[in-house]
Amino acid sequence: MGRDDTIERRRRALVASPLFNLTFMPSLLLLPDSLRIYRATDAATRILGYSHEELAQRTLYDLLVESKEQVDAILARARAHPPFVLNIRRPTREERIIEGIVHELPAHQLLHFSFADLTDLHLPRRILLELARIPPQHTGIAFLSELVRALSAALGGAYVYVGRVVEVDRVEGVAYAVGGELLTPVEYSLQHTPCENVVMRGVCVYPRSVQKLFPKDADLAQLGAEGYIGAPLRDAYGRPIGTLWAITNNPLPGVPALYTLWQILATRAAHELLRARAEAEAEQLRAQLLRAQKMESIGRMAGGLAHDFNNLLTAVLGHIELAQSALPADSAAHGFLNNALLAVEKAAGITRQLMTLVRQQPIQRQRLNLNTVVRETLQLAQTWLPSYIQVQTYLTEPLWQVEADPAHLNQVLQNLLLNARDAIPDTGGVITIETKNVELDAEYARMHHEVVPGEYVMLMVSDTGIGMRPEVRERIFEPFFTTKPRDQGTGLGLSIAYSIIHQLGGHIWVYSEEGRGTTFKIYLPRAYELLPRLMQTAIPPTELPRGQETIMVVEDEPGVLEVVTEILQQQGYTALAARSPVEALQIAQSYDKPIHLLITDVVMPVMSGRELADYLVRLYPRLRVLYVSGYTGNTIVHHGVLEAGIHFLPKPYTPSQLIQRVREVLDSE
Repeated sequence: MGRDDTIERRRRALVASPLFNLTFMPSLLLLPDSLRIYRATDAATRILGYSHEELAQRTLYDLLVESKEQVDAILARARAHPPFVLNIRRPTREERIIEGIVHELPAHQLLHFSFADLTDLHLPRRILLELARIPPQHTGIAFLSELVRALSAALGGAYVYVGRVVEVDRVEGVAYAVGGELLTPVEYSLQHTPCENVVMRGVCVYPRSVQKLFPKDADLAQLGAEGYIGAPLRDAYGRPIGTLWAITNNPLPGVPALYTLWQILATRAAHELLRARAEAEAEQLRAQLLRAQKMESIGRMAGGLAHDFNNLLTAVLGHIELAQSALPADSAAHGFLNNALLAVEKAAGITRQLMTLVRQQPIQRQRLNLNTVVRETLQLAQTWLPSYIQVQTYLTEPLWQVEADPAHLNQVLQNLLLNARDAIPDTGGVITIETKNVELDAEYARMHHEVVPGEYVMLMVSDTGIGMRPEVRERIFEPFFTTKPRDQGTGLGLSIAYSIIHQLGGHIWVYSEEGRGTTFKIYLPRAYELLPRLMQTAIPPTELPRGQETIMVVEDEPGVLEVVTEILQQQGYTALAARSPVEALQIAQSYDKPIHLLITDVVMPVMSGRELADYLVRLYPRLRVLYVSGYTGNTIVHHGVLEAGIHFLPKPYTPSQLIQRVREVLDSE
């Protein structure tokens, strides 16, 4: 009997022995040279997912995710320093992590490969090891980017995504990684996706066949998705603000620890998303402060120039007068010198403006009514306003008083009227002036660093002119900035107005759309009549009214849309958000419940708010409509966009004003 026959007899005896057959430890007997599977225990077939006959036709390499070179290196180390850790792939393409030992059986010329399925231990550990590599100084968006990169690498190249919910059914990408590499995050709709369930319910796991479960999600098919895990990101009140999800091309392993870890990571991601939002708000306030400081610095420099320039003008004026006195009365030179005097007076006017800009020109404050200033200014303006411009005034009576210098307010209003006149083409237009008593609350002041909550008098000047581009609107209050030809403006008008209003403790707000006109709103603090009125016991604020109705909000400014939707949801309403009239019509046609109120901006691309309301009333005859706009109601009515008597709320409005107005409209006849 040959040596090979002897070895084969020993192998068969080993396989037939109870020690090998009855063991509950998953084991493989491997041929050393090729790692071909000689025999497997029943426990091994259950973990690997193959029958005995199928395993007998395969090598160990065929079962593993790692390459042949990697497997040889891992097993070589494991013989000297056990155990080994390898990744197997089942026939279903599901991957599992096994750990075990390997030792030689010289008498049988076999390798004994014993292992256990420890995916529940190793997969979370692998994820945590990747997360431990994130630098501790990374926070906010930087942390979220590193988070998705680490998770994508740990999950074998999965698609991992963090996004913020910007509308009722829309997610905006924040961070996205594939194969451990960062990519540009995309925006997508929640409707008909697994993420829709995540936002509405909580953590959702679809280990396999996710495409069949969500056949209307085209992105799943495009990615070749098989498994899905997602968790909502929530704020301190439990409201969903975003999503964290992963999509795999292979089935997800059924590992409970992975689902628990995913919830923990979603909580951390939510904190970082909120941190990023807070940092963005702080940056916005910081930019406002820097602009104010920049204007202060430029103003001081201009004041110094004005001081030196005044000295020069004094010398020029003195020499002109000396020259006039030295000339005969009938000299022709008198006319030239008189023209020089006029030029000097104009130059002196500019220096006075510069002194006002730097706040070196004293303001003689007195109690006054803004309506009086408006009427007096308009009397003067009638002399230089062309006939093709119509002026409309809507002056509130009674109007609270303010403390100001009437001459300075007259200067501010004249500057605004001059700019409105120059913005209106020769074909004609309208300038609207309005005064109103308003209250700015703490929430409004939080986003405007120069505003103190309280009662104010608003002065609004609106025109139907050409409007401003965003980059122009950002610079209009800078000294010497102008879009007019060189000989038609100094660029000081609006910067002077800005300086005067701030000296009075107020602030100025501008709203403009290119091709649709501009609105300036000035807020001046109310002047109280008597000190005892300030000492009266404050009346505690009443609780804002709540409701359960469904409200559609249509707004082409994403920041405003997000805020309004959140305000309404906090008060119990169901809010449907749309960024355009077209999207609003799509939502309305697919929504199978009543919509009670439409809140829409008046001026929007493609279709106006009025046209949108006309369409939606056909679908919902009992629908009520509340219009909002940066223009005032009187301006909108005059433009013919809306009719008198409609429900209207001017921008900027506070959350309490919005909620009160919504309740009034819903309860109206």
